Amino acid sequence: MVEKIEKIDVNEAFKKIGKKISERRKSLRKKYPGISKKLNISVTYLKYIEEGKIDKIPDHVPAKGFVKTYAKLLNVDIDDELVVVEQNLHNIDHSINSENSRLKRAPKAQFLYLVLVVLLFLFVFYLINFENNRKDKNSESVYGLANEISIN
Repeated sequence: MVEKIEKIDVNEAFKKIGKKISERRKSLRKKYPGISKKLNISVTYLKYIEEGKIDKIPDHVPAKGFVKTYAKLLNVDIDDELVVVEQNLHNIDHSINSENSRLKRAPKAQFLYLVLVVLLFLFVFYLINFENNRKDKNSESVYGLANEISIN
């Protein structure tokens, strides 16, 4: 639930950023194609930024960097919103990492238990084999010949 609240805060911060950028762009009478060429950011991504729909930008694209660059070009102050984004993304990343580390521990523990069971099995097998060999050696002579001598 905390993660959901934090995600809402991040979305709200990006919407505020987008609104500020959009208003500034319109007041400067700049068009998307010119900004797109200057920043080397697609028009689609610029529109997503202005609409606050950062989640529509693919994960492999540095969306936060695009937002900062776009705001810097238009001289828009977004520091307050970025603080909210940074704090909440850090909290989300931290909760995701702690969850992932818990999930990663389970297979490691299972593997350790498996290794211990196999080692225990091998040890029991060795003991059984050792006992059988000891019994066999008691019934044989030093050279492996039977102790029994048959007299004709």
